[in-house]
Amino acid sequence: MKKISRKFIYATSLISLAAVGCGGGGTGKSTAGPGTYALTVTSVNPVSGIPLTVSPADVNSAGASGAPTPETDLSLIYNVGTAVTLTAPASTSSGDFVAWVGCDTTTGYVCNVTMSGSKSVEVEYAGVSSIAIVPQTITVAAGGSVQIPITVTGYGMCSDPATPAQQVPCAGSAATYSPYLPSGVTGSPGTVSSTGLYTPDPINPASSVNVTAQSVFNTNATATVLIELQQ
Repeated sequence: MKKISRKFIYATSLISLAAVGCGGGGTGKSTAGPGTYALTVTSVNPVSGIPLTVSPADVNSAGASGAPTPETDLSLIYNVGTAVTLTAPASTSSGDFVAWVGCDTTTGYVCNVTMSGSKSVEVEYAGVSSIAIVPQTITVAAGGSVQIPITVTGYGMCSDPATPAQQVPCAGSAATYSPYLPSGVTGSPGTVSSTGLYTPDPINPASSVNVTAQSVFNTNATATVLIELQQ
């Protein structure tokens, strides 16, 4: 079988996975040939990738002890009917193991897949992965208030910074809000409550204000909304 060209690093049987959302073109990509199927493996939290134990090695020896192994998003190539076992670590720098998604069966940190076709699996770890605000432009009436429509996507449980012994669901968890004036706009930016309720300044309200929301558990997870004042 013709060997697939890709970037390699020398390692043990640990496979480094790229996270979801990192974009395409990873160096671990391969294309399945006749009689083979591709197994794509991705991860959520941390975005920098995780080590994974793979058994057996694929047709290009990826996952074999002492063999070259892919570094980024992982596409393994197996013969039809091969039973593959993927084992994830119990925790990463961002949080504890939450779940495997897309496996035929799972047992704890282990994902089992039989290659009856091309398949994709994902391993998730606790943490906030993203914040979204939709729509990205909203309006507020003079003398009124408006709730910022924020969605916090996360997995598992996160430790509350104020009370580390307590945990809260990462999905829908708290954010901090920072209002500021767009370029060329004058006036006061107003205030935002801890729950995301924006109130224009009652004396000198700005005609428009940007508000950036940032996850309290992941400072890289941010989103910005434009709030326009209706006179």
